[in-house]
Amino acid sequence: MTNYPSTSAITQAELEKLLTQLQQLRSSITTARETIAPLETNLAAAYNEFQAVVGALRRQSMRLQAEISSLRSQIQCFTQDEDDTQQQDVGNDNFLYKEEQTTEFSLKDPEAIDKDMLMEHIFRLLDPDINAEDAELLANLQGLCSDATASLADVLEELPWGVVWITRNSQENLIQQYQRLKIWENALNRQLQNLKQATEGLYKDLRYGLCQQQQKSQEHWHNFLNQCIEQQQDQNYELQAELDKLKEEWGRITSTIRL
Repeated sequence: MTNYPSTSAITQAELEKLLTQLQQLRSSITTARETIAPLETNLAAAYNEFQAVVGALRRQSMRLQAEISSLRSQIQCFTQDEDDTQQQDVGNDNFLYKEEQTTEFSLKDPEAIDKDMLMEHIFRLLDPDINAEDAELLANLQGLCSDATASLADVLEELPWGVVWITRNSQENLIQQYQRLKIWENALNRQLQNLKQATEGLYKDLRYGLCQQQQKSQEHWHNFLNQCIEQQQDQNYELQAELDKLKEEWGRITSTIRL
């Protein structure tokens, strides 16, 4: 839990310093999003073009691998102990039960109280009955706050810098305002770290390699795609050969059973 300074330790100057830090955080988050957006677009564009050219061959590969896996399972079924199968079924049931529990738990909103406090603060400062812009803003923020998947920082990002940020409401003193702003600062810090991690994740994304190839030159990109086609075709030939061998083996097994 965060240890806030005592009331006597907080001054208006420190409050203004915190407000400056909040502005800087908002700016950093905006910059991070501006970095992520084109990167995601480029990754998607490279992957979509790759799929348009090589996708059919890759889907054929997946189909062949699925058939191979299915045939192998059928062949192994004749030597597998029935008790092992039953034990596996129990394990699967336990896994499904845990999955259901996890899903139910994930629906809870850990920041619900903080978002409620934010809305109370906004209602004390804005007048949606008189100002149409305030009414539109409140409707948007209320929708976000009621969404358990939206974080406090997501809501704060939609809140324009102005009176709601810098003004102390009628129910607050200096320390309470400072504490509220610290909660907002912590939320924005988490958001910024998440965005940085998301950006790092995109650079590690398998699609990033495709994006790098695409950005070298159009000729290089076309040569790269042609090379991928050849490699995928070779792999598919090998998979088809393996599948044919398994079909022969399965044919011998079924022939033996008939006898």
